[in-house]
Amino acid sequence: MIADLPDELRRSGAIEVRKKLGTISGGDVLDVGTDEGDFIKVLMKTLKDYKSFTGIDISEENLKKARENFKDIAANFIEMNAETLTFQDNHFDTVCISYTIHHLENIDAVLSEMYRVLKPGGHFIIQEMYSDGEQTPAQKVDKLVHHLEVKVDSLLGIPHFETLTRQKLKNLVNRLGLSEVEVFESSWAVKCLFCDNAYDCANPKCSDQIDSVLKQIDEALSRVCKHPFYQEIRAEAELLKEKVKAEGSSAASVIYLIGKKG
Repeated sequence: MIADLPDELRRSGAIEVRKKLGTISGGDVLDVGTDEGDFIKVLMKTLKDYKSFTGIDISEENLKKARENFKDIAANFIEMNAETLTFQDNHFDTVCISYTIHHLENIDAVLSEMYRVLKPGGHFIIQEMYSDGEQTPAQKVDKLVHHLEVKVDSLLGIPHFETLTRQKLKNLVNRLGLSEVEVFESSWAVKCLFCDNAYDCANPKCSDQIDSVLKQIDEALSRVCKHPFYQEIRAEAELLKEKVKAEGSSAASVIYLIGKKG
């Protein structure tokens, strides 16, 4: 499989993360902020083994999509506020959170709840994009697109925040008191190892990629078309579209923090 990957993906660090996940017996797994269940699918392909998956999200709309995506695969999806998990202490063998931290109003509360429901010796897995480090111009464009969506969501009263630096993410984990913490950084996510479009993504100026990002920007704009600040956001979006056309777009780099509950 590795020989069939684009060179950029092979060198990205994603393979090392996959190898680490392959050493973990997941047991009963909780995925917080599961969205449509994408990270559950990744863990099903990469963990050494597992018993069950439970995904929680505060959005019933996301959960409906997740249930549809898993209609032939055993997984349980529950609407729940991650700041007040209803599970008992020491309930899960593995807890994880993927691309969700930058959507949280109270990050420490959510991570503490995840720690509470994790069994002693269980694995705590974080996958999150970050804002600093050496990223390509195309990755910086991706960050700007994300920041535009943050502004749109904020205007609509939806919690969404700019991504954190690697050190701030590490500080969050340090406050939990996890043991045996390992940190991995990758310019591609692990899910890309299983994507049929990896070669297209290797070219940030691929026409399909550019068209997809331009559509993403237009969809964000359409959500605030009647807002008083629409013209201001529209002007920013039009400038961003020119950057997309000039630089292309590539997903921002990802940090993985994997530790155990002592």
